[in-house]
Amino acid sequence: MTRALLGLACVLGAAGCLKAWDEGGPWACSADESCPAGYTCDDGVCCVPGASPACPTLPVNGTCPSGAVPATFFRDRDGDGAGDPATSRPFCSAPVKEKWVTTGDDCNDTDVAIGPRATERCNAVDDDCDGEVDDGTTRSTWYVDTDGDGFGDDCGPACRLLACAQPSGYVARAGDCDAGAPSIFPGAPEYCNDVDDNCNGLKDDPPFADVETPGDDGGRVVDCMTGRPGVCAPGGMQCVYAPDAGRFLPTCVPRAAPQPDVCGDGIDSDCSGAADDRPGCGGPWQFTNAPGVSIRAVAVPLTGFPSTGSRLPLRCIGDEPAAEAMSWLNPSWIGTTGVRHVWLIEAPPGFPWDLSAPQAAVAVRFFTRYVGQAATMWGDETWFRGPVVNVCGEAPGELHRLVPSAATALAGDDQDFAATVALWGSHPGWTEESSPTPLNRRRVTRLEVVVSPLPSGPPDLVTFNIEWLPDAGFR
Repeated sequence: MTRALLGLACVLGAAGCLKAWDEGGPWACSADESCPAGYTCDDGVCCVPGASPACPTLPVNGTCPSGAVPATFFRDRDGDGAGDPATSRPFCSAPVKEKWVTTGDDCNDTDVAIGPRATERCNAVDDDCDGEVDDGTTRSTWYVDTDGDGFGDDCGPACRLLACAQPSGYVARAGDCDAGAPSIFPGAPEYCNDVDDNCNGLKDDPPFADVETPGDDGGRVVDCMTGRPGVCAPGGMQCVYAPDAGRFLPTCVPRAAPQPDVCGDGIDSDCSGAADDRPGCGGPWQFTNAPGVSIRAVAVPLTGFPSTGSRLPLRCIGDEPAAEAMSWLNPSWIGTTGVRHVWLIEAPPGFPWDLSAPQAAVAVRFFTRYVGQAATMWGDETWFRGPVVNVCGEAPGELHRLVPSAATALAGDDQDFAATVALWGSHPGWTEESSPTPLNRRRVTRLEVVVSPLPSGPPDLVTFNIEWLPDAGFR
């Protein structure tokens, strides 16, 4: 080796003077894969294609020494098996000292964890080089939280992102009804300010943080008097919409809601201005116009009914397992023939009627008519005497029954029926039947009226309609 060539080898070797393979070269490429002028770096050595020193892998004029067509290789710096598409070169054989591969689909050839064979991770990077970021990971919808209250504004695509990790400035919950007010969000304290503070769609709905909410410990207690009678007199300040003002204002509201009067306690529970009045004491005056009651109609098959007396078991029958719901279109009660029909009215739950007054009575008043082929609708004592009145107690099995006599009962065709019968004591034209369990007259929960039209062919041929009159009720 000449001194000049030896000196050149020492210049090219970054880590010291490299010994040449022979006097004509080749020499190792520098760290940045560069060679002296006129030389090419091929598989770690400096060479001259088609001349000396010969290149181990490079073709000459597009042809390999063997005459084969060279293949295109791509530099794989990170060794992940995928090459950099920007560093392609033709080779006659695969380089040995340097990593070159035949695929150029690596989108980051400096990171072994990024390439077409890599697994996509939740890191806002296209790890698998498919052109999508974080695809294949579990992604959630995140909402922009402008005011930092923990709730985002779902105003459309501009306000939300689909990502596998929480982006800065975004939250997992939407529902903020005012993106510019940090004190307004779902579940925030509601104030009496004509604003929907808690984002539930309502302005100034209880409970409030600044005025009293009856029954709620979170409100500030502010006593006041409403000016109403009975239990509705004591009140607390509430937030109520004032039509004249056109906004919500603190208003004195009763703390106790009106309830049916409890007979004998001397308290005006229904805020009527009088204690112990109807319907709690004496029951509703009008059946068809009584607030809080429940009215329905059912039909009960004849099977298993007694053949004597009223031909009804000694119990209230509106809840018989075989009972079938029938039409009740206030004030009309509609049914067909051949079964027992029961119309019933029930006291509000937890507020039974006190019918213990000695003069207590019931006014049964209605008009009947029928449509069908029967000559008559209502039978005689060989069939069923109606209407039968059942007074039902709070405990199961408590019953007091009034059965009309033959002269009093329904009979024949369409007719008016009007009878006021005392519940206790003497009731001419009616007989009594009672259950073994005595009825508690102070806690009556239901009144039943039972009728049974004569059977006449198929049950759908004849239909009755009983229209209750407005003055039917307790007396």
